Amino acid sequence: MAYQVLARKWRPKQFEEVVGQAHVTRTLQNAIKQEKLAHAYLFTGTRGVGKTSIARLFAKAIRCENRKADFNPCLVCASCRDIDASNSMDYIEIDGASNNSVDDVRALIENVNYLPTRGKYKVYVIDEVHMLSISAFNALLKTLEEPPAHVLFILATTDPHKLLGTVISRCQRYDFKNVPIEILKEHVLKIANAEGIKFSTPKIAEKLAELGKGSVRDTLSIFDQVLGLSATQNINEDLLTSALGLAGTSAMKELLSGILTSQPKKCSIIFTQLIEENIDLKKLCDQILDGFYKIINSIDDQKSLYTQELINEKSLEGISIAEIFWIYESLVKDFQWALTSMNPEKVVLILLQKICLRRTILKGEDVKVEEIIQLGKSEAGAKIKIEAPVKFAKTWNDFLGYLLTAAPATAANLEHGNLIEEFDINIVPLTIQVAFPENASVFKEFLEDKEIYARLKNHLADFFEVDIEKLHFKTQLLSAEEKKDKNFKTTVEIGDETRKNIEEERKQKILNDPYVKEAEKLFNSKIDKIILNE
Repeated sequence: MAYQVLARKWRPKQFEEVVGQAHVTRTLQNAIKQEKLAHAYLFTGTRGVGKTSIARLFAKAIRCENRKADFNPCLVCASCRDIDASNSMDYIEIDGASNNSVDDVRALIENVNYLPTRGKYKVYVIDEVHMLSISAFNALLKTLEEPPAHVLFILATTDPHKLLGTVISRCQRYDFKNVPIEILKEHVLKIANAEGIKFSTPKIAEKLAELGKGSVRDTLSIFDQVLGLSATQNINEDLLTSALGLAGTSAMKELLSGILTSQPKKCSIIFTQLIEENIDLKKLCDQILDGFYKIINSIDDQKSLYTQELINEKSLEGISIAEIFWIYESLVKDFQWALTSMNPEKVVLILLQKICLRRTILKGEDVKVEEIIQLGKSEAGAKIKIEAPVKFAKTWNDFLGYLLTAAPATAANLEHGNLIEEFDINIVPLTIQVAFPENASVFKEFLEDKEIYARLKNHLADFFEVDIEKLHFKTQLLSAEEKKDKNFKTTVEIGDETRKNIEEERKQKILNDPYVKEAEKLFNSKIDKIILNE
């Protein structure tokens, strides 16, 4: 028999087997018991939390020919078997993404009028219902409000806010929750025990649950991915990190500790080693953020951070909770634009160094670093008190990264120019001068549009924390001769050069690889062309 993935193999067959949605299953069982079935249900929630599974289970229960005393389906009658085999003419699952036209809905409405071939109800499940077009929704509304007595609709969606209010008002709504990590962990351990899979430590089950981010299906898909790399049924941490492209516990422990204790060199070495080991950059950024999230949540129980091997002992000495909050907030913002930049690996490395040097780069008159951030410690729940304003250095490249998210079109035009000279954000009024080559005048003209120019100034004032009246933003054109004399390069040109240099480094690394050298020697030939995959 072909291998069946865990998410399908362990799909709940009884209401009690559903993970983390007891508030939904109890209500549906009571509806069956009291024979108070609605004509339309709306299941909402993130992916993989059980919407379609419960819809199928509910349909089997109300159509079952030999329903159990606890209102679960028997699973052996013809109706239950047909639904499980996807052969039922009275249970129809429709994908809203691929059947979203008016014609599709009209065909459904015509089919609704036919009586079920067996049993009392005909059940229609429309998954990702928010993908239906407005015209399709309008065609469905009347039937949804007053369907024939033998028809029951179950609509499922991950984006309920995209549904028309007229649709939502016609349904009985159930909001599915993200499953807590502890419940997901128990579910993983239960499956592992039943499947004969052994974990070297229970922390592996907890890590799988964390990576699932509240989704049962995602958790089990990740579990399958890790299991696929194992030649046996045994899973240890090395196998987990290798299969998922994650940094190991010890490396993350040293990296987080290095950030907290302001050690840029140590963090750079660890980060570079992880990248060379092909650790996925986005996942690494997520791990760093998750680490600081746990630190903040466990700040009143620092011993647990050490026993969990999250950070080294004494890493929190001399650092306040306010400073940790600032680190977390800064990393969240910076990682967002760094991962979309032209050279994300180097940008993230620089960001980590900047975070480590946070105290060195603070600006202020006659203010000692240790006086800048103070935490008024008292009982749990006390408010954080910052005695002095904190202003960290911000660069032009930081602003471009921010603008790429806030106003992508403006950022794209601005990158075809560059600063004429650096500016000091502590000097008021703040003057920012950007030049464009003559052949890029169209980008300058775009930015000089009255509305675009005003919005750009607002973005500059907000980002650099300066009154807009005290901000002067100017643009100018440089002739080809001036551009050459000043050795002026636009942001785009600098990015292109950087990318070419990186590509050349990668090519040289491939050419100098000992296996490549051995292959050239073996075949008495030379590599004459290298094509890099992005």
